[in-house]
Amino acid sequence: MSRFKFRLQRLLDLRNKKEQEAASAVAMARSVAEAAVEREEDLATRRDATRQEMLPAEGQTVRVSHLHEVAFLVRALDDRVVDARKASEAAERSVQEKLGELGDAMRDRRVLDRLKDRRSEEWRHEDARQEREVMDAIARDRFADSKKPPTTSD
Repeated sequence: MSRFKFRLQRLLDLRNKKEQEAASAVAMARSVAEAAVEREEDLATRRDATRQEMLPAEGQTVRVSHLHEVAFLVRALDDRVVDARKASEAAERSVQEKLGELGDAMRDRRVLDRLKDRRSEEWRHEDARQEREVMDAIARDRFADSKKPPTTSD
């Protein structure tokens, strides 16, 4: 008979697009967070390596000024590690926020998908009912025609 048409299809398409954009935003936020974590780990590794390089071997005599320089350098590297940690935590919060937005977008789309499925099922039932009515009408007409006495033509 007729084709199923979902009246809210444009809205469903917009929701699909929003969901895809949210998924892309999550992927981008995750890559930023991963890069921030890598930077933090790299800085921590470099700090530890620098500290090991700069500290004198056991039993070696060292000037106090050298120890002050090492302490100053290690503190500066510690500050950079702390800044990197803050950046990675902020990036992780951004990922969580984007995941929440993705969840909302997925929920909104699923609501419309379920509504579309329901409407489609209703349409199929109605279409089948109409088809049965047409077939019943055809069958009644044929039955009525078969019960009529044949007409003779001169």
